[in-house]
Amino acid sequence: MPVEYQFHPDAPAGVPAITATGKDFVVFAGGLAADPVTGIPEAVNPLANYPYHGTHIDRQLRVIYGQMSDALSKAGSDIKRTMKINSFHTVPTETDTALGMRRDYFDISEPPPSTLVFVPEVASPRLTVTNDVIALKNGPERTVLHQEQTATPLPVHDSIYGRPIFTQAATGGGLIFTSGLTTAALLLRGFHELPEVRGLLPRHTDFPYRLWEIKFQTRLVLAFLTNLLGRLNASLSDVVKAEIHMSDASDIAGMNEAWHELFPDGGPARTIYPSDLAPTNQNIEVEFIVNDPKGPYHREAVNSRLVPSLPGGEPHAVRVGPYVFLSGLEASDYETGVAPEANPKPGLPNHGSSPKLQATFIRNRIQTICEEAGTDIHSLMRRRVFHTDLADAGPAEDAWLEDLGPGLAPTTIFKTTNPLGVPGCVVGYDVMALADEQ
Repeated sequence: MPVEYQFHPDAPAGVPAITATGKDFVVFAGGLAADPVTGIPEAVNPLANYPYHGTHIDRQLRVIYGQMSDALSKAGSDIKRTMKINSFHTVPTETDTALGMRRDYFDISEPPPSTLVFVPEVASPRLTVTNDVIALKNGPERTVLHQEQTATPLPVHDSIYGRPIFTQAATGGGLIFTSGLTTAALLLRGFHELPEVRGLLPRHTDFPYRLWEIKFQTRLVLAFLTNLLGRLNASLSDVVKAEIHMSDASDIAGMNEAWHELFPDGGPARTIYPSDLAPTNQNIEVEFIVNDPKGPYHREAVNSRLVPSLPGGEPHAVRVGPYVFLSGLEASDYETGVAPEANPKPGLPNHGSSPKLQATFIRNRIQTICEEAGTDIHSLMRRRVFHTDLADAGPAEDAWLEDLGPGLAPTTIFKTTNPLGVPGCVVGYDVMALADEQ
């Protein structure tokens, strides 16, 4: 089943596609308030003599959402049929405006699930936000879950804004998408006092050393998500992809211990993004993509004998119907650190580019995993690329252009808040692919 790409008509060769369409979904990625040819438009700047009217983030998002709405419409979807939006901001104080203006573009009564995190830099230094969405094509039914229950309290944003800014989950096309979740709202709403989670002690200012905080936060978030999926007649065994945002890579070990309590057999594909979180004093935010048990697909873990096992025990990928969700990859052998072939020769550091070598190494592994899943690297629907230094983006993209030429999937690029999980790795990839239906 081929992916249908939509490119900017005037973009130079090598600029990623704007959208990718596969079966029932359209992906829009790399949302920036910029044109790939002419750069940042005048619409992003304040009007002459009116410097105090409007805000930088408002003007950026109006450009992005305009591009998004137009691109989704051309691809056979609609911005109001968005199933999930992920936003990466560089200025935390712009959050309120960014969330408040969504009602102008998304369905006011049924906005999409959302995750919003903070990163140091996006692909254009003068801009402060990038985003991507997965939208349902016109036709299939889209439903959302957003209803107060003791076991799944509503987000505090409903109280802050007086209306839903995002919903807890959206269902359609055989998949379920959840919003990102931290423990901040759960503690405010008393979720930790429910009988099934009462044994999880929260942080106490008078006893800061009595528990492993990351394990508590991970357990509480997973307890909520378990309840949420239960309301949709799904369970953790149906999860195909977990996207995990963490502010400190040293917390991965504790997170894994809590994770394996509920996912003892590997669980979903997953990607860990080093980023800062919108609620303060939070270490982890988790969002899920889930196979809908009422839908037409079944979940299948994918592992290749040609790729080392991942350190968290997660599968290399999970396939559900024609969709393949890969776990996040870094250029590591997962034994000694950075793989030797992903580094320049020790005595010739200037005769090889670390970011290009690492990107090439990861690209080849993605191809191997895709082949195991019944697809290939030419059928990617989305790439997220996260760098420790955005100066590495050019060499890293060059590795992909050598193999794929102008056919790059929609791509969101940003700089990470902290080092990646494997010291020495400078770039990570998270990708989604399309395969022929089985």
